[in-house]
Amino acid sequence: MRRWTAALAMTVVLAGCGGGEPTETLNQQPAWQGGASADPATPAALTPEEAKRRYLAIVEPYNTALEKLETAANAGKPWRTVRKLAAEVARTNATHAAALRETTWPAAARAPMAALLAENDVALRHWRRAGEAADAEALMREIRAAAAHSGAEEAGRVRAALGLPAYREG
Repeated sequence: MRRWTAALAMTVVLAGCGGGEPTETLNQQPAWQGGASADPATPAALTPEEAKRRYLAIVEPYNTALEKLETAANAGKPWRTVRKLAAEVARTNATHAAALRETTWPAAARAPMAALLAENDVALRHWRRAGEAADAEALMREIRAAAAHSGAEEAGRVRAALGLPAYREG
C-alpha cells in the first residue's frame, strides 16, 4: 500500500495542467459571439487577458480533482476510494480538454496548446482505465501511465505563451 501511495503522490504533482492561481468565474461570451472576426464562421481569438483567465478557469476543476486524488492517496485511503477519485480525474480531464479545444486561443498559444492536448489524449485513456481498475495494482499501473503523459512541460509552454507565471502547486 505504501509503495503505490508514494508513487501516486509524485504522479499527481507532475500531472496538473498548471492552474495554481485563484480564478474568478467567467461570464465570458463565446469567442464566436464577440464580433471581432470578419468571418462569422471563424471565431475571434481571445485577447491575452481573456486567454489567461479562460485557461485558468478551464484547468481549475481538473487540478482540483488531481489534488483530491493526491490527498486521498497520501492519507492512505483504500484503493477503491482512490479509484473513484481517478474516475473523477478522468471526467474533469475530458471536460477540460473539450473546453481547451473549443477555445480560439491567441496565435502564440496554439502550437503549445495542440501539444498539450495531444499528451492529454493519451493520459485520458489511462485515467479512464484507472477509474475502472479491478485492483490496486491495475490502478497504480494506469495512474503511472497517465502521469507519463501529464503534459506538464507542454502546460508550461502554454502558460508562457499566455504570459502566465510558471505553475506552483497551491
